[in-house]
Amino acid sequence: MGIHLAVESILTGAKTARMFVDSEKPNAALTWMGHRLYLVGEISECFSELLQEFAKTHKRFVAYPSREALEGAEKLLTDYGVKRRGRFYYEGDPTVHSWVVNLPDGYAVERITEELLSRNLVHTDWVREEMCSERASIEEFLVKSFGFAAIYRGEFACWCMSEYNLGDRCEVGIETGPEHRRRGLANQVASAMFRYAAGVGIRRVGWHCWMDNMGSTATAERLGLKPVAEYTALVSG
Repeated sequence: MGIHLAVESILTGAKTARMFVDSEKPNAALTWMGHRLYLVGEISECFSELLQEFAKTHKRFVAYPSREALEGAEKLLTDYGVKRRGRFYYEGDPTVHSWVVNLPDGYAVERITEELLSRNLVHTDWVREEMCSERASIEEFLVKSFGFAAIYRGEFACWCMSEYNLGDRCEVGIETGPEHRRRGLANQVASAMFRYAAGVGIRRVGWHCWMDNMGSTATAERLGLKPVAEYTALVSG
């Protein structure tokens, strides 16, 4: 599970989360962060009540079981309509590239700051929601994470943020507004974010994406990230 920086953050105490094991000498464990559920080991019926509790408060969720936990997790989550879906994990060192940002005419890239959020640009609510996807508040994000956005005529067009910053590692959260896609914005805004990451000591950037999301995989590869792992997630109905 080392490719999941959320789990590493919990284990090192950088993030606080509930974690459960099946016995004093564990053969299985589970934890969750927001709508993301992580399971390892020989998952059995002893976790059924916990999973019911989780599902009650997370109507839609994604479960990330380790390989040996996949069948047991799938069995316990059958009632929630989960389906298997493939994922890629890419990783790279942002310090080995020279990041040049060259946005299309009319777009400008800015770091996401309190001042930028205060302008009340279109889609500010979307950006705020992304900032709190793995941080407890906007304020915590601004202290512990960082992000960049492409701005176009008073609206957020694309944004790229660091997630689960831990030591010299972070992961990436990225989104482009529907009306601004297919313009290369994701690559450019990610380049600005990677350039900043290199300057603050990040040496390992992780990128998770769905196997069928050709745009995301293509962007990861254009950024020079290398495929590290393939794994299966369980997505609720």
